[in-house]
Amino acid sequence: MNDRRQQRISRGMACMLWVALCFGLTSAVYLWWLDHLVALTGAEAADWYSQIAGYLMQAAGMGATAWRLRRSPGADHTRLFNGVAALFAALSAPALLANTAAGVVLFGLAMNFMCGMISGFYLYAIAAGAEDARRGVIFGGGYALATVAVGLLALAGGDWLPRGGRALAVCVPLTACAAYMASRLRLLDAAESPRPAPPEASSQAPLALAFSVVVMISAVKNLGFIFPSADIEAGLRPELSRLPYAAGLLAAGLISDRSRKNGMVCAVAALILPFIMLGLSGEPVPTAIFWGLDYLFFGFFSVFRVLLFLDMAGGERRWALAPLGLVAGRLGDVAGTAVGLLLSGSRLALIGTTTALFVPTAVLFYRLYQRVCEPRAVRQRGEQEIFEEFCLHNDLSAREREVFRMAIDNNTNAQIAEALFITESTVKYHMRNVLQKAGCKNRSELQRKYTLALYPGLQSSPDSGHDG
Repeated sequence: MNDRRQQRISRGMACMLWVALCFGLTSAVYLWWLDHLVALTGAEAADWYSQIAGYLMQAAGMGATAWRLRRSPGADHTRLFNGVAALFAALSAPALLANTAAGVVLFGLAMNFMCGMISGFYLYAIAAGAEDARRGVIFGGGYALATVAVGLLALAGGDWLPRGGRALAVCVPLTACAAYMASRLRLLDAAESPRPAPPEASSQAPLALAFSVVVMISAVKNLGFIFPSADIEAGLRPELSRLPYAAGLLAAGLISDRSRKNGMVCAVAALILPFIMLGLSGEPVPTAIFWGLDYLFFGFFSVFRVLLFLDMAGGERRWALAPLGLVAGRLGDVAGTAVGLLLSGSRLALIGTTTALFVPTAVLFYRLYQRVCEPRAVRQRGEQEIFEEFCLHNDLSAREREVFRMAIDNNTNAQIAEALFITESTVKYHMRNVLQKAGCKNRSELQRKYTLALYPGLQSSPDSGHDG
């Protein structure tokens, strides 16, 4: 394993731990705020404040981060993140301590806006610094770690859910740790990030189509089951019921990293869940089973909608796309939850509405699937053919082809010499011949030329001038 690859893996692990820390912080504070909100406003009002207004503020915060990234691509955003994290902690205090419903709602909504911004930043860090083949595990694994940590604390601590000052005693050090880790590891400094491979043309799905699919699929999912505050009021502990979420996230991350196609198929297959939930709604099924089953499937939706936009966010000029998957997801969550709350008194109306939305969602999803997965499969089948054509066109000998193949896989001269049982001077001799025949001055130019042969769609891309 060369040093560059080891650096990418180490940075990916650090990024996953940071995502876990950030998500653990924001999700825990959200649960504490929701618990306080239910106590002051009642369950029905809390649903509208948290899952409608709160989610809209989170989407706005993610959009604000995307706007900031678009204005300054490739910059170091660590200081801005630290400021946002500090403001998040500052707003959490009155949101968790206020004794009036108005104070809890107003400060809580502002806190949710900062929560969205934090989410946008860690998605940017994954897009800018993680390899495409590990993004699913980094995102899903980070979320899973945080979910398990919260669940284990709940199991160990009995009535663990802290309130008031105890909640802040946890929130403040977690915020400080997140800010320190971002600064120490320079996770938000694109200049320090190992650049991922150039985006495949297949990952450049039409933005409007991708956004619409994520909104629709999230809305349909939420129509089948809403996370009602009445369940919390009745004694259900969401920090424990969310544990299956970790399993779904990790499974979705692993599946998607092995095959984006299979990850998409799992996400659309999970759309059967709303109909299962609606069918069981009149049955004597424990509430915790509903929450656990929904969160298990929700893991596949979460990973799909994030990876879709992370894959589109290759290159400094496109990193602003990274948070948009969660923006679309939150908007879909809001739409599905709002309709579900309005129609909650009629199961027949809910089933009819869910069915009516499922059909266009399936059609749009299939169109997206065609744009993303089918061209990629064609290119994978044709890669060896393109390699052979490139070598034939440039008249490379058998030994030059072997050296060229290892060179474009980022192996050093020493590694090529060891693998082919030749000396480094012989490797240099063959590399000079390859560069001369290909009309390139150095390896970077050769890599770029071969990448353009593999992915002709990058020829006109605004990022095609960067080294891969």
